[in-house]
Amino acid sequence: MFQPMRMFPMILCVALTATTSCQTLETATFSLPGTTTTIILVRHCERDPGLDPPLNAEGLVRRIALLNTLSENGVTAIYASDLLRNRQSVELLETELGIAATLIGALDLADTKALANRLVDEWLRDHAGGVVLWCGNTGPVIQDVQGGNMEEIYRRLGGTGRAPNRYQDLYIVVVSETGDARFIKTEYGGTSSLD
Repeated sequence: MFQPMRMFPMILCVALTATTSCQTLETATFSLPGTTTTIILVRHCERDPGLDPPLNAEGLVRRIALLNTLSENGVTAIYASDLLRNRQSVELLETELGIAATLIGALDLADTKALANRLVDEWLRDHAGGVVLWCGNTGPVIQDVQGGNMEEIYRRLGGTGRAPNRYQDLYIVVVSETGDARFIKTEYGGTSSLD
């Protein structure tokens, strides 16, 4: 059955791409002098199919694993896309740490290369020396134009190989003042039935 609302994000994405300058990813990534900044990349927890569904039972368990994994690791800022599954994925951590997530809306999420450039620059400038969590998504992907926001942020930070697109992926990127980024690719919460 055709559902017009399901087409909206794709139409919006194509329209924005057609009207933007098709940004490329920046390449220089430096923490401010005298600092080392850590960025943690995770995908939202498991959810059922749909336009903006809540977390399913497996996702509710994984968000507890995310809380247990990160609650004592110095997170100083939380960023997430403003989708229900992303907000629910980080809400326990927000409560535990007393940090309100900075939510990224649909218009900003549409152009993932521009978003990656803006967020990485912001994190390294405004959260220098801190630990920033990004809870992102695998989309929106436009063939031969852009990958999803997780992939574009990962590439913007200098990542190679597979981006952290599985539910259990937890990538830690340590960015020094000299621009050398060190990647720690790990997992949390066990394997997912959706991967």
